[in-house]
Amino acid sequence: MKALSAACVHCGFCLAACPTYAVTGMENDSPRGRIWLLTDAASRGELSLKVRTHIDRCIGCEACVPACPSGVRYDQLIDIARRVVNDGRSPAVGVARAVVTTAFAGAAKVGSLVAPTQAVARWSTRAPLMRRSLTRFGSLNAVMQQAATIHPQAHLALDTSLVANERGRVVLLTGCISSVLFGEVNTATVRVLNAEGISVIVPREQGCCGALESHAGRHQAAKRRATHLIKALKVPGVDAVVTNSAGCGAMMKGYGDLLDGDVDAVRFAGSVLDVMEYLSRFESIAHYGEMERSVLYHDPCHLAFAQGIHAEPLAVLERIPGLKVELAGGPNCCGAGGLYSIMQPELAREIGEAKRDAILATKIDLIVSGNPGCAIQLSSLLAEQAEVVHPVSLLAQALAP
Repeated sequence: MKALSAACVHCGFCLAACPTYAVTGMENDSPRGRIWLLTDAASRGELSLKVRTHIDRCIGCEACVPACPSGVRYDQLIDIARRVVNDGRSPAVGVARAVVTTAFAGAAKVGSLVAPTQAVARWSTRAPLMRRSLTRFGSLNAVMQQAATIHPQAHLALDTSLVANERGRVVLLTGCISSVLFGEVNTATVRVLNAEGISVIVPREQGCCGALESHAGRHQAAKRRATHLIKALKVPGVDAVVTNSAGCGAMMKGYGDLLDGDVDAVRFAGSVLDVMEYLSRFESIAHYGEMERSVLYHDPCHLAFAQGIHAEPLAVLERIPGLKVELAGGPNCCGAGGLYSIMQPELAREIGEAKRDAILATKIDLIVSGNPGCAIQLSSLLAEQAEVVHPVSLLAQALAP
């Protein structure tokens, strides 16, 4: 950590990029401020509540990394800091955080519990006391409402789909909670890839990529998830491991570092591509019908900053005749940040409100975003004033029958 933090010259370029600093205006809620706190804690040999508080407030958007002229790897610094902070928590808090991350990460494996969960979700959204409590936790409330409307077996229906005269062959990550709440995105992904001449392999027993544990500082748990997923998605003769979740893509592309340079992990990380990134590498052969409407494109932080993918989704969406795509204005971050909107609900909402206001000012009621966390957060912020869909779902809608 000392070598990483020493690269910071405290120039302040990161301040304008940081969504938490934009809201609180506190130096300690900026990347530069957190580096100061970590350096001071290391010199003192103790981790104070103050340090823990400001590390927990970091949303992990990584916008500061490309903004830094000195090349400070704040993404690596915050990852280390989260581990240290998590190790110092009280047993009760540590167990609570482990339960939350494990529950969300294991969502794809509890298909049989979806129907009972729906009953609880419907009750929770109707009971006055529970409804008021959930409203304080914006995205958790949105998750519960989403759970109340999904088809109990929707996430179990996805199968390997091969095409004749294939131009490529990929393995698809179906995800954890996204496979339950956004099963239609996986279905749309397979449909679009097939229409573009790509065969899709969907291995069973995939599980979570480890991003949720990593964000919570549960380093060993994240490593176990990564090791399992590498084995589960190891299929010979494929071009890439494709994901439709920006957060999962960012996590998997970092497996080489997470698993300490392991050869298989490095090789796997190099094969990971976002679905829009992968599609952009092919000249389109699919037949998309005309769609005369305007949409706003929201750049997920873990796609734009963590992966450096910005132009590719826009270029692929241009394949739909008549579609007009505009960039959502305002600050980039919507306040989702994995489980951030549940762990830090008030701050997450404040961060997201600026994005919400910029979206509503355009009067455009269809938003596209390539990350399930962003979709939940934006849906919660926008209520019923706009619809949020994945860009690959829009492509699937436009495909000729």
